[in-house]
Amino acid sequence: MNIKNKIINLDNSDYHMHSMNFSDWLNTIEEIVRYAWDIGLNEIAITDHSDGAMDVLTSMFNVSKTTFRYSLRKWKNVHNDVNVVFWVEADIMNEDWDISDLIQWKESEFINLSAHKDICWTQVKSIDTAYKNAIEKHHKKIKCICHPCSNTNYWQEVDINNLIDLANKYYIPLEINWNYLYHWKTNIDKLHILIKNANRIYINSDAHSLYGLREYRKNVIKFLEENWYI
Repeated sequence: MNIKNKIINLDNSDYHMHSMNFSDWLNTIEEIVRYAWDIGLNEIAITDHSDGAMDVLTSMFNVSKTTFRYSLRKWKNVHNDVNVVFWVEADIMNEDWDISDLIQWKESEFINLSAHKDICWTQVKSIDTAYKNAIEKHHKKIKCICHPCSNTNYWQEVDINNLIDLANKYYIPLEINWNYLYHWKTNIDKLHILIKNANRIYINSDAHSLYGLREYRKNVIKFLEENWYI
């Protein structure tokens, strides 16, 4: 089964990563952009965590945002030809349609939709309803659904088939997350279901370091090749 026609960014782009400037990466935006060019990427999305997530991270790990995000309106890539876009990894907040999608009180045009146990207020049994309502409400700005095959947080309770149907309905890509696969945080059975049934797929690093940006992708490609998907 060759799935190359499903994968939007097989070769040279990555649409999920975090920076030191606004989130929990070890490197700055400038360092990420320079290194992305060195490893052959031509487009990246910096998808730092929202205010809601950062409030939790700050209280738990003393993570802080170091740059005023409003300054990005003047930011230009002066290092190379990598096209850089700035989205937000937005979190579902409850079983209604509420999401946390602001960084420093500023709304992003596009988001990657996610859920983390310490940020989402909903009960585990309601997580399918929470995703359904969030996707139906915000689908026009959702660029990707993050780590849907995770075996951590709420994701182990998500009905992957229902989520795939929703994503396909609204033409939203589902993510094969390099980071989660590399660190054994992926439900492999669900991943096979996603690969076979999702109409649109991103393979993203969810990197928090330059090492992750480079190495995690190799693991995903290896998995896809070993299972005869590409």
